[in-house]
Amino acid sequence: MYYSTPKKLIIVGGADFSDDLFKEVYDNELPIIAADGGANFLAENNIYPELVMGDLDSVSEQNVQNIEPKKVIRIPDQDSTDLEKVLLNTQSPLTIGIGFLGSQIDHELAALSALAKFPEKKIILIGEHDIIFLVPPNFSLRSYVGMRVSLYPLDEVKVKSDGLKWATNGLTLKPTGQIGTSNKAIGKIIHLTPSQPKLLLILSKTVLNEAIPQLESAQHW
Repeated sequence: MYYSTPKKLIIVGGADFSDDLFKEVYDNELPIIAADGGANFLAENNIYPELVMGDLDSVSEQNVQNIEPKKVIRIPDQDSTDLEKVLLNTQSPLTIGIGFLGSQIDHELAALSALAKFPEKKIILIGEHDIIFLVPPNFSLRSYVGMRVSLYPLDEVKVKSDGLKWATNGLTLKPTGQIGTSNKAIGKIIHLTPSQPKLLLILSKTVLNEAIPQLESAQHW
């Protein structure tokens, strides 16, 4: 374990994202770690991360020259993504990931796969329009009528739900069968209870500030 913190942790990846999105997510009181190419963005904005970690094939040497050598950790393993390398070697109550959605679709799919590979961790990925996280064993969130609530299974999973237009009770969701995308909330709260840690919840970024504390306080897998 290279890094552990009692605070929320921000991980910055190398996918494209806007300055406005970063300003929305960034908190200078929270530790920040660069996953490989994410160090380029941080250097350009004069932000020094706690660590730079990954196989380091995407980061410019110039952009890490002012970082202590012991904080630049090269992990050459090619069987895991840079996000997975960081998740494997850090610990925090909640990990906030930016720079993993909305660029190359293969990289985005790999990032979503990582959520299921580390079900014991609470991780939320933030894009320009969406936020995505693995649904905890028991999860509630304030909602409004018509709010988009997309459920996507990474494997076979059942999920009890309340507050959705199209109920999922009694259904088995799976990637090659019935999925739960483009559902909608019908009231002031939604409640989800998946049978196993294989269900992604995709929401509008507009509910980010509500989702983060709810995820942080939710039960662990």
